[in-house]
This record gives sequence, C-alpha cells and structure tokens, in this order.
Amino acid sequence: MAVANASLAPSNPFSASASSRAAAPMSPQPNPLTQLPNVDFNFEELRQRMSAFTVKFDAFIERGRKRVLEERNEFRERLGELTEDQRLKSQSIATLSSATTTHRSLLAREQSEKEEMNTAIRSLENTHATHCKARDRLKSQIAQTQRQIDSKLQAQRDYNAKLESQSRLNGPELAFWETYLGVRLEGAGVLDRIKVVFTLEGGRAGGNGAGAGDREVWFELDLSHRDYEVRGMGRSGRDEGHAGGGEGAG
Repeated sequence: MAVANASLAPSNPFSASASSRAAAPMSPQPNPLTQLPNVDFNFEELRQRMSAFTVKFDAFIERGRKRVLEERNEFRERLGELTEDQRLKSQSIATLSSATTTHRSLLAREQSEKEEMNTAIRSLENTHATHCKARDRLKSQIAQTQRQIDSKLQAQRDYNAKLESQSRLNGPELAFWETYLGVRLEGAGVLDRIKVVFTLEGGRAGGNGAGAGDREVWFELDLSHRDYEVRGMGRSGRDEGHAGGGEGAG
C-alpha cells in the first residue's frame, strides 16, 4: 500500500529525483490496480465446516422438532388426563351433591319422625300418669269398698248370729202365739212386708191347720218406714171376703 500511495502521489517536477527519473529510461512497474491479492480461502475446509455445521444444525432442528412434538404430545396427554380428571371430579361432585341432598332429606324426615315420636312419648307418659292416678284412685276405692264389705260382712255375721240366738227364743214364743193366741206371721210376698193372721176357732182344728169352721182375719204391715203402716186387711173362712185396704200407724 505504501508503494501504491507513492505511485499515486503527485510528482514534483523541480525535485532532484524527478530530474533523475526523467533522465533515466522508463522501466515497466506493476500496477496495483490491475493485480489481485493472492488470498487462499481454503474452500474445501470451509465446505467441510459448512457440511458439519449443516449436519449439526439439522440434528439440532430434528432434536428441537422431536422435543416440540414430545412436549406437544405430553401436553395433549396431560390435557386429556386433566380433562378426564375434571370429568370424573364433576361426576363425583354431582354424586356427592345428590347424596348430600338425599342425606338432608333423610335427616329432615328423621327429625320429623323424632319429633313425632317425642310427641307420642309425651302423650303416652301423660296417659300413663293419668292411668297411674286412676289406678291409685281405684285401689283406694277398692280398699275402701273392701273395708266396707268386710264391715258389712262382719255386721251381717253378727246379725245372723243375733238372729240365730234370737230364733232359739222366738220359736217357742211363736208356737205359744199360734197355739194359745191364734196369731201367726207369714210373708206378704213383698219386701219389708209381713202378714199377720188371726185365727178365730169355730170348730175342732185338724192337725196344725185351722178347723172347718175356723175364720181368719189378716192384715199386711209395712215395715219399710220407722212408723209401721197397715197396707191391707181381709178375712177368710165362712164369711170370706176382703175388708178393703187401710193405713194406720203401728
């Protein structure tokens, strides 16, 4: 480049070198503009390096494409798994929601049945308490009635004993009345009434009965009141008839 710059620089006609060059004959010199530099590009090595780079680049692209395909397939597979998992979870949520609704309905029904059972139990307890009170009252009444029955039975036994002891005394007295006084006592067929019969002898008596000419006069005495009352009277025999009913104090 220094040579080229020197050749391209303007010449001074007044310099000594210029005069000497002018005096000397002109010799041909190489022109740097017409000459190309001798450069060895080593195309074979460059081609080999480019081939190696192409192989590496193709391998890199292939690995990248495979990795992208694998990642895409893995993403799709993962997305499918997530979609299936979401579907299963949605089904599980729907099933659990249905089970929760059923469980709530069951709890509400059980609560209603529990309240009904509690109401029935309270009603039964009240009924049981009422029955217990009625039972105790009936037991008290039964005990009182039993005491009254025992008292009446004892009074009846005492009365029967008294009647039995009195009957031993009444027998001879009634026989005396019938034999010597002509008076006998009969039942009137009505409660608390007795029939008093007087026998008037008109002939010989046959056996224990009245004679053929005997006459009887009777009256019924009501014993249901404190003051006895005569409810009826009559006579039988030869002048058999009824004298009519009358009342009077005993």
